[in-house]
Amino acid sequence: MPGEGPVGLITYMRTDSTHLSGEAINMVRGYIERTFGDKYLPEKPNFFSSSNKAAQEAHEAIRPTSLEFPPERVKRALTADQFRLYEVIWERFVACQMTPAQWDATTVTIKGGTPGAAELTFRASGRILVFDGFYRVAGVPTGGAEAVLPAVEEKQPLAPVAIDPKQKFTSPPSRYTEASLIKMLESEGIGRPSTYASIISVIQQRKYAEQIGRAFYSTDLGEVVTDKLIEAFPRIMDVGYTREMEAELDKVEEEHLDWIDMLDRFYTPFKDNLERAHDELMHAKAEIVPAPDEYKCETCGAGLVYRFGRNGRFLSCSRYPDCNYAVPCDRDGKPRTIDVINVRCPKTGRPMARRTGRFGPFLATILPEGAAQDEGLILNIDKKGFVTAPSPPPLKTDLPCETCEKAGREGTLNLRSGARAVARVQPLPQVPRPRQVGRPARRGQDRPRGQARSPHEAAPDPHDHHARRQAANRQARQAAQGRPARRSARAREHRGGGAVAWWRGRGGRVGRPGPGVLRQVASRTRVVEFVS
Repeated sequence: MPGEGPVGLITYMRTDSTHLSGEAINMVRGYIERTFGDKYLPEKPNFFSSSNKAAQEAHEAIRPTSLEFPPERVKRALTADQFRLYEVIWERFVACQMTPAQWDATTVTIKGGTPGAAELTFRASGRILVFDGFYRVAGVPTGGAEAVLPAVEEKQPLAPVAIDPKQKFTSPPSRYTEASLIKMLESEGIGRPSTYASIISVIQQRKYAEQIGRAFYSTDLGEVVTDKLIEAFPRIMDVGYTREMEAELDKVEEEHLDWIDMLDRFYTPFKDNLERAHDELMHAKAEIVPAPDEYKCETCGAGLVYRFGRNGRFLSCSRYPDCNYAVPCDRDGKPRTIDVINVRCPKTGRPMARRTGRFGPFLATILPEGAAQDEGLILNIDKKGFVTAPSPPPLKTDLPCETCEKAGREGTLNLRSGARAVARVQPLPQVPRPRQVGRPARRGQDRPRGQARSPHEAAPDPHDHHARRQAANRQARQAAQGRPARRSARAREHRGGGAVAWWRGRGGRVGRPGPGVLRQVASRTRVVEFVS
């Protein structure tokens, strides 16, 4: 904070408790009275209970540590995301101890219809905010469906302006979003606030679910893994089992439950289920699900079946392996047609199609039946949706390959362009260990073996207590061993040795040779020649 130094703005953030300490309540009630007046301050403090029965009450609710730091004051010291989060915490904390808002609700019932026909009844509801209350801090919601009704009187004649009939059908439950999924986990007693974020990230990182828009959709891999786990471990995959296990672990922590007996009741049936799964459970790729009759093989006309591969579910001919026809399918199980785009292959001039592989989307040349894959071209698509240019072919050189020579074959090295260069490594005996750039050398580091220390190195600085302690420890070790310390493996290695080999050197400005330059760099173990 400018002028304040490091400041803790909020309390412990990994808790789902709704408890507030008496000190915090007195602080916020005093702030409300000074800032907004008595009409916004209730007579007694407001207390809230958590909807989660297994809530961790060891900490307070998430709140600001002090109301002397309103959001406007700390905005310059926080990032945009940090400021929005702190603003929500600050507003919720102050608003929870203010008086409720007051509304005037009105319901109008209109009866009418064609004379001689059945009477129709229409109902309209609306409300008007009379006193803002805690909305003074939290803000009046604007996304509600409440309408503002005009002033009407009882038995006032009305005439319709327009009628827009709509028919509604029962819709399936909406898909989970991040907020609804966390709410469901909390209601089922699964996990803690500190684990909700990791649960949501894991199911996406492991490709069990994907987020389209804001809704979660299960992937083919997620459905297969779930089905297999339910088939092999139905008890463990039960939602209630997770809740019961967490309750038992809490009892073990409180020393009210024997943990050995609890583990025995868990492990004995789990071991039997695991052994049965190894013997009876069928692999996902071996399972076949018949496809609708309308989907036929384009090669032999037989029916299609659903199979599961490394890229997910796909449609395959039921006569496999006699017929190897296969086509990818979409999320609904329908065959996915070839997505031909308005791009010509720069190699063959044929049209290209957009496909999706295990590494993401790419462009591939549409080749005639029986043509080799090498005749076409594959272009990768980066994360931003742009096509990546293909790598240029390697440049052949007359440098012999020593690996091929040892194997009795003929071969030369290729030079490729990019961030890496070709490097040759050959042994160099008796190479002194160089000093590292940007780091002062240790005393005696470059001194040849057998040479005595200089007078400055022989006696440490009498005022340097650390150096004197190191010298005393070194003398004590040598006296206890009766011989000088043994050289390390790295110190022995730089004396020579090592086989001749070729490798790729790291590119960049540092150490990268210019065109036509042969440069030698001394390392700890050998000399490296970079060839450009």
